Amino acid sequence: MELMTDNLPAAFGLLLGEAVSRLVDDHDQSLDKRAAMLRVETPKFSQSDGKMSFEFRMRPGRKLPYLVTLQVEPDLDGDSDPTPDSPLDMSLRASVSCDCAEFERAQSRHNGRGRCSCTLAVAWWVHEQISRRNSEEVLLFLSELKTDTVAAGRDVVNQLLKLTNEAHAKEEDAASRVQWRVKISNNQLYGPVSINPFVQRLKKNSKGWSKGRQTPAFDLLRRDGEGTPVDSQIAALTSQGSSEVNREYYHLFQSVDLLVGHPNVAWDDASATPIEVSRGELSVSLQPVEIDSLDDEERSGETQIERESDPAKRKTLYRVALQVPGIDIDINQCELVLGNLHPAQPVVLIAETNGNRLITCALRDRRATRLISYLLKSDLHEVLLDDDAAHQLTMNIGQIGSLVRVDLPDQLAGPLEEIKAEMVLELRPRGGAGMFVRLSMFDSRLQGMIRPGEEPAIMPGITDQGPIRLVRDTKAEREHAGDVINRFQINQLAPEEPYGWVAQSDEQALDLLARLYDAGDEAPRMIWPEGETIRVRGEITPSALRVQIDDSKDWFGLSGTISVAGQDVNLEDLLTAVTERRALVRVGDREFAKISDAFRKRLEQLGDTLVAERGELKVADAAVPAVQELLGTDVTLEVSARWSQVVENLDSLADYHPIKPDGLVVDFRDYQLDGYRWLARLSRWGVGGILADDMGLGKTVQTLGVLVDRGAGGPTLVVAPTSVGENWVRETQRFAPELNPVLYREGNRQQVIDEARAGDLVIVSYQLVQRDAKRFASKRWNTLVLDEAQFIKNAQTKTSRAIRDLDADWRIALSGTPLENHLGELWSLLRTISPGLLGSWDRFRNRFADPIERHKDPERRQSLARLVRPFILRRTKEKVLTELPPRTEITLQAHLSPEERMRYDEARVAALAELSGGGEAKPGEHRMRTLAWLTKLRQLACHPRLVDRMWDKGSAKLNLLNSLIDELRDGEHRALIFSQFVKHLGLIRELLEERGIKYQYLDGATPAKERQRRVDAFQEGDGELFLISLKAGGTGLNLTAADYVIHLDPWWNPAVEDQATDRAHRIGQDRPVTVYRLVASGTIEEQILEMHADKRELVAGVLDGTDRAAKMDTEDLIRLIKAGDR
Repeated sequence: MELMTDNLPAAFGLLLGEAVSRLVDDHDQSLDKRAAMLRVETPKFSQSDGKMSFEFRMRPGRKLPYLVTLQVEPDLDGDSDPTPDSPLDMSLRASVSCDCAEFERAQSRHNGRGRCSCTLAVAWWVHEQISRRNSEEVLLFLSELKTDTVAAGRDVVNQLLKLTNEAHAKEEDAASRVQWRVKISNNQLYGPVSINPFVQRLKKNSKGWSKGRQTPAFDLLRRDGEGTPVDSQIAALTSQGSSEVNREYYHLFQSVDLLVGHPNVAWDDASATPIEVSRGELSVSLQPVEIDSLDDEERSGETQIERESDPAKRKTLYRVALQVPGIDIDINQCELVLGNLHPAQPVVLIAETNGNRLITCALRDRRATRLISYLLKSDLHEVLLDDDAAHQLTMNIGQIGSLVRVDLPDQLAGPLEEIKAEMVLELRPRGGAGMFVRLSMFDSRLQGMIRPGEEPAIMPGITDQGPIRLVRDTKAEREHAGDVINRFQINQLAPEEPYGWVAQSDEQALDLLARLYDAGDEAPRMIWPEGETIRVRGEITPSALRVQIDDSKDWFGLSGTISVAGQDVNLEDLLTAVTERRALVRVGDREFAKISDAFRKRLEQLGDTLVAERGELKVADAAVPAVQELLGTDVTLEVSARWSQVVENLDSLADYHPIKPDGLVVDFRDYQLDGYRWLARLSRWGVGGILADDMGLGKTVQTLGVLVDRGAGGPTLVVAPTSVGENWVRETQRFAPELNPVLYREGNRQQVIDEARAGDLVIVSYQLVQRDAKRFASKRWNTLVLDEAQFIKNAQTKTSRAIRDLDADWRIALSGTPLENHLGELWSLLRTISPGLLGSWDRFRNRFADPIERHKDPERRQSLARLVRPFILRRTKEKVLTELPPRTEITLQAHLSPEERMRYDEARVAALAELSGGGEAKPGEHRMRTLAWLTKLRQLACHPRLVDRMWDKGSAKLNLLNSLIDELRDGEHRALIFSQFVKHLGLIRELLEERGIKYQYLDGATPAKERQRRVDAFQEGDGELFLISLKAGGTGLNLTAADYVIHLDPWWNPAVEDQATDRAHRIGQDRPVTVYRLVASGTIEEQILEMHADKRELVAGVLDGTDRAAKMDTEDLIRLIKAGDR
């Protein structure tokens, strides 16, 4: 393949035209008439993340416009059926979307594949624009369509600055502020609090502010830029008025709370006296009073207090007072108003009417409100406590302290002791759904709960012997609280207060409860209010599960219920809970049950085998044994007759050991007999599978065994690459002579299909079965065989869809590489071979692909492996062919000459400059350009002439190959030489012809019959070397006459190279095979070899039990280029 800088536009235009042409062909002809009537206007064009997007606005008639998007992206793996030996070593894939109803209907009918007249019209438009332009004009046309994003960005910034400047100008011109004037009184007509806004203006020459004009709060909200955001919040609250809804005046008390710290608040009096609004904590304080200090009036009353001259006998009395610790204020000289910020949060306002302070104190609950209200009504100035009353109060300080803070003098507070508090979670159900969560510290000697780490460091407590003072380590408390919060993910809830959160739904509450229950004794103790709880009613076990299985077309319908505490729970609800990793499931109103750990694991595996669709659980035939095993014997089952018959048939398969059919002329190896029996059991079951043996282990002959068994049932369709078709004919004639192989090529093709009968094998290429899809779909086939089935690893290609549309009683896939790059390939194969086993792509992606590939979830990987294991048989040569001669793999380093190194480094630096933004922006700068640069660097590593036709300074790799050829000839060895670049093979041909060395040659342009002739000639000794294009000859060839394999350049995926190597290292080879990989040192080829290890791990990730699966994005590709730094 040649990719010159000068002819890149031509190659790009060709690929783009082919992709859009395929998209046009993918539309049904019934759309042509409507599409021709639509007017298409010039679209918006953009590029990002390796994709090109054409965005159209379609206006059919007088309707609102539809948004139609046509996207084009590179397809590195050739999933879009590229033209053989394309000028770029890749292809493009085009897709469309539209928001019209016609497109949505098509999506629902065709499993997400939408097409409509709008999408056909835009595809025609793009195809016409590309096809009528020459090579240079294609990229020029796209660059003219492309929006100047930099210019657009400047416009956005300019507009933002303009709007911001206007806003600042208004602020400067207004020169105003809002002053809030407050009046506190229990005797006001419209509530205990009045709050009014006054707008003040800056006086001339900035000499202070005006007195201010009262403004309605709702009017303040309408003024642009008037006041601060806090002012707007207060205005919104106060403008609500004292309606029936606000009869508790929550909005007014909330407004006062917002005024805390506000710089411009005043009393609503004639002088507008400025005040400070702050928060405090109201406490009940006991203050010692000496009897001698009492006046006569205080000592008068029913109980006379005598003066005591002896100080030792002198008694101490205690006065009860309300205080705000930390604030010096005489509450007796204040106006106190009780109210509520919201239903669960009472508050008291303390207004220093002759001073300049307003204090808001939150109370713990309504019980505290009643206590404070009682104290306010009492004349505390006339209340004195003697020793007995003071002792009685201190002994009950725990109860009183749970309502309001109590401050005791030292002689009553008791000795200092270390606190021994435990961390607890206070949980309270929330109205409707969810719950409130508060993390607290509890010590039985405390006056109620305390917040972790919150001052004071010394807290009052009580014991049976009297009051004490508890000393806290607030720093350690905060650290412990942080550990609890992180471990149980409490901070995922919505914060409400310090160490307080809200689970806003029952699901969030259940997630937290499940984590707490799972932790057992390591979790903080949970405390619920009396009579209020989210109840967890024991464990759910399978013994209470009742399952019913019914027949449905192509499926079994499954339903189930389980009884917990008299309530029935649907099986689907259990499966959903397990999928969402919830251990608790709802069984009633705010009542839940815990799924036992063992049952949860079974339910998770059961969910892997079931498909939920439109409220129904479905079971594919292929999943019957797994479902039967997972349900077990401890579940009550009610099944249909067909289910019982299927289970009975499956049980009989365990004793089914078929022998090699008489019509098969071959001596099976042991592993081949096992493979044949595996296929025969699947055939009897009626479920498809994938025979995934290594290349060269005889997948064809194993398959022929079961085809002989099934021959009398009807015709077989074998779909295989063109290069493999002739091999099927020869091996069928050799090993299964009673079968009749027929190649579907030239001649009367329709007749071949119509006349196909029992015993016939119709052999067709993937390209032809896609082209003549309707012909093949009209015939019912007894068996469908897909050889080299990785050809349909992309479910979206026309070829894959054509294969899925075939009508076959039984399907089998043969592929040595069922999984190369990502799990979507395996899903595509099994969707075709065993429909229903893995469900839809969305289900498979959410359940398996994303957890395994993105999150490296080992449990999900194990579950997928367990699910597909019965339907994939994979043996490697190392395990089953102990008699196969050894294979030695050697990497030879080619050291570039100084001239080559300079040429290569210049290209690499230019690539990095362009792709990293260091050079001038060029059309096509995206993933496509990245791949093009990678291809260019790989070609330079092979031979600079692949890029520069005028290069005359030789090639280190060609020189290395020349020396290697001499060594092979001296030892009378014969070799296969592979390269993915046809032009590279052309340079080798020049070398061999110049030296007079006989060789065979094969690439994608070689006709099928000529391919086989050249293979046969080489096998018979004609030619010392066989030059083969990697893609064209990497599969389906038997070339055991060679005992050496040379890979001139590494390919991205090692599986492709391994397949090519297996042309020589396979059954029939009796000599050791040596594999040489020629790698240019210090180039991108070394990075590609490093990738090989990752790719091999990917295959093992699902098929053999490890966990690597990933795809490369554009940044990964650019990093390959950067890795070339020496």
